[in-house]
Amino acid sequence: MRTLPRRSSTGHWTARATLAGFTLLELLVAISILATVSIIAWRGLDTLVSTRARLEPEGDRVRALLVAFGQIDRDLAQTINPTLFAYTTSPVSVITIGGQPALSITRLAPGDPDTPTALQVIGYRLEDGFLVRSAGPPMRGRGAVAAEEITNVRVLDRVKSMRVRIWLDGQGWIDPLATETRTTTPVVPGRTAPLVPPGVEISIERNDGTVFRKVLLVG
Repeated sequence: MRTLPRRSSTGHWTARATLAGFTLLELLVAISILATVSIIAWRGLDTLVSTRARLEPEGDRVRALLVAFGQIDRDLAQTINPTLFAYTTSPVSVITIGGQPALSITRLAPGDPDTPTALQVIGYRLEDGFLVRSAGPPMRGRGAVAAEEITNVRVLDRVKSMRVRIWLDGQGWIDPLATETRTTTPVVPGRTAPLVPPGVEISIERNDGTVFRKVLLVG
């Protein structure tokens, strides 16, 4: 700021009103500070966008994995009681399809509470790098199911392998497909129905070598 002189009516010089403003140096300093702040903000935003772009695919894969495990959990929660339905085999079994382990579940079929109870066979298997869920039609009796009646849905991609173990009281976790444990399902003394495993452990290996393990309750 500066004060400029002016001539009065008497001919003398007097101080004029003060003028406010920025000098060139002040403007250069302000522009430099603004440019520095802008660069810092841009680099921070660029880092945030890059991190998000890197983590978003992994987040999608984790969500897909949680959805797949959640679906298996819901199917196991509806496992039938073999005693009530006079089953001579376990409603939860581990089999092989195409040389890969597969999980078979006989569950109560979803439906209206006022309708008669129906059963449904659900299967989980690997096919061309996908975890596939197979669902048979609801049935009120036992019988063969035509291939066209089975619904197959891919629930998880990029799957390299799957391992399924069941919990048996007194034995712990066992792999039914292992040679040393490939025996018939144990039966509780005095009961004709097979013992339903209280828990199932599923391990899924992705193509990148990452292994995810989940323990699920049966019934």
